[in-house]
Amino acid sequence: MNGSAMSLDSELRVSPKPVLAVMLMLGFVLFVGTQMLSPVWEVRKPVMSLLLLLESLVAAGWLLTNWRPLVGRWFTILALLVAIHFASIWLSIPSAVVLTAIPVALAVSLISFPAAIIVAVGASLLLVGLLSLQPARLAFSDVAVALVGIWAMVGVMVASFRPLHQLSEWVQQYLERAERFLEEARDRKAELEQTMESLAHANRQLALAGERMAALRMIAEEAQKAKTAFVANVSHELRTPLNMIIGLVDLMVETPAIYDVVLSPKMREDLQVVHRNCEHLSNMINDVLDLTRLEAGHLALHRERVDLKEVIDSSVAAVHPLLEKKQLALQVTLPDDLPQVYCDRTRIKQVILNLVSNAARFTEKGGIEVEVSWQAQHVVVSVVDTGPGISPEDTERIFEPFYQGSDRLWCDKGGSGLGLSISKRFVELHGGQMWLESTLGVGTSFVFKLPVSPPVEHIARPGHQIREDWVWRERAFVTDRLGSTDMLVKPRVVVCDETGTLCSQFVRYSDEVEFIDARNLAQATRDLHQCPAHAVVFNMATVEDLWQVIEMARREVPDTPLVGCSVPRTVERALDAGALGYLIKPVNRADLERAIQAVGKPVRRVLVVDDDPDFLQLLSRMLRVCDSTLEVVTATSGEQALSELRDGVADLMLLDIVMPDMSGWELLERLAHDERVKSVPTFCVSAQDLTDQPPVSNLLVATIGGGLSLSKLLRCSLEVSGLLLEPDAGLDLMPG
Repeated sequence: MNGSAMSLDSELRVSPKPVLAVMLMLGFVLFVGTQMLSPVWEVRKPVMSLLLLLESLVAAGWLLTNWRPLVGRWFTILALLVAIHFASIWLSIPSAVVLTAIPVALAVSLISFPAAIIVAVGASLLLVGLLSLQPARLAFSDVAVALVGIWAMVGVMVASFRPLHQLSEWVQQYLERAERFLEEARDRKAELEQTMESLAHANRQLALAGERMAALRMIAEEAQKAKTAFVANVSHELRTPLNMIIGLVDLMVETPAIYDVVLSPKMREDLQVVHRNCEHLSNMINDVLDLTRLEAGHLALHRERVDLKEVIDSSVAAVHPLLEKKQLALQVTLPDDLPQVYCDRTRIKQVILNLVSNAARFTEKGGIEVEVSWQAQHVVVSVVDTGPGISPEDTERIFEPFYQGSDRLWCDKGGSGLGLSISKRFVELHGGQMWLESTLGVGTSFVFKLPVSPPVEHIARPGHQIREDWVWRERAFVTDRLGSTDMLVKPRVVVCDETGTLCSQFVRYSDEVEFIDARNLAQATRDLHQCPAHAVVFNMATVEDLWQVIEMARREVPDTPLVGCSVPRTVERALDAGALGYLIKPVNRADLERAIQAVGKPVRRVLVVDDDPDFLQLLSRMLRVCDSTLEVVTATSGEQALSELRDGVADLMLLDIVMPDMSGWELLERLAHDERVKSVPTFCVSAQDLTDQPPVSNLLVATIGGGLSLSKLLRCSLEVSGLLLEPDAGLDLMPG
């Protein structure tokens, strides 16, 4: 039988106090009966002696039961045996020995079945011994009947105790299973409540996001329609007079005789400038219209089988005058077995013409190469130039509408910044891809790939307001309490910290835990009642405050583990290290004046310790502005600062925290143990002190409402000691 079963058996035992009370009551009944039936003193004397004996035994048994229950139980059995044998011998009632079976039966109820066996053996030996010592007072028949009764009672107890024992084991097993199921149910309930809360947040989030998206989509579509209509109307209104201007300028330049004038060279040159700019403006209007139709999804492709060689030749021919003018070489490479491509002839010609013309405009020397290859049912066209190249920053944005690059060279060459964006859209409408490869000072290669045959299944294009690679990233719909999709049930920890700094520090170390910020015990209790947590972390400045709040928390939340720590603030850490205060960069003149006043005595010599020479110079100038009589000494390391302090006394030290050779904390510690250096008023100066020296707690307390059993205490000690001896690392929530 295990410990739990023994505990259950002990709970099923009868208390010896009722047995003692019955013994005393029987003694009084016997005494009263004797007094009433026999006035003879010789008869009443043994009964009175028996009553006194019973009173003594009952009193002793009662005291022993209160002191040691097990001793009291054994004493009760022995007292009952003594009373029975006293009655059989002193009262001359030999048949009373038959009652010896009663203590055997009571031993099972008071102690245990093995104890009943021991009592039966002892009582049997006692009867046999009394029969041999006093055969005159005890009859053999009475002793035989008593022995038979004793062992008959043992047999009855065996028959009844075995089912009881099995029943107790069965009850214990089911009790353990019930406790295990209860613990699992509690965990499942916590997970279920957390999941339901997350689902409720997600439902509200999705509903709000759906309404917001519907409204935004409607607004965007209306704005898109308005923009498209505006651009189309304005473009058409501009194209009419622009075409008129271009036509008239052509006439003036080509046939000036019809105007009965002779154009001077200067006038002809000016008209050519007007013509060129009008052509540029016309092309830009066409590009804007194409872009508008592309965005609205109104641009239709007229596909047919096209000989790509003819398209390339016609495009190159259009740019040939510019190539001859700049004396650029041109090389076109096409395979002999190039198949016809199923595409829109006009749009693909526009793409090739745009790429070749861009290469010609930006290339000053060298040449241009147009190469076509056939790869796995795709035609790949590349236009390579020997121009200045494109920087990596511009490469990422070169296909954006109206983007003309950050280099001045791009702006000097003119253009609207729409050609590459439109060309890429045209290629993508054909189910192809476009990209570039560029090296500064070497040249650029624009490449696009087109499918030779149409796709087997039509790929539907989404609405013009939604991109296929678009991902919803609006932070307005992200809630702090909502768990991530990677882990729907995160470990939940309530951080009770009056300063409000520990929770934000925890978040920096792990995003796999849901941290709930609570500023006091009442708020933490409310959060726990709303949703259970795996632990509550308390942060207090002193050990006394920590113990006090944990004792209160044990009563408020007895079923949640409590963890206590003491993580000081940054300023408190500086003060504990012996500094007067803490200055956070950037330091201004007012901060330095307050630091000087905080010394409490005249300041004549100031030591500034920082590994940044520019910051040393800045602080030196600011200190002299505060007081022109100050002597400012600088040190770029902790060792140099120690040397300066040993050579001369400083009235104030401004100490940087993060330095390569020796941190500010280490310097303060060495100063505290260096007898050659007097105490120096110090102000710590740093942008932050968490780079090399993160906040630490000097103690860790763990408890729960009901306390820790010895087994849990041992396991916690082993687990915590293992974690404390490991190097500091990230949080690992995977089961070990």
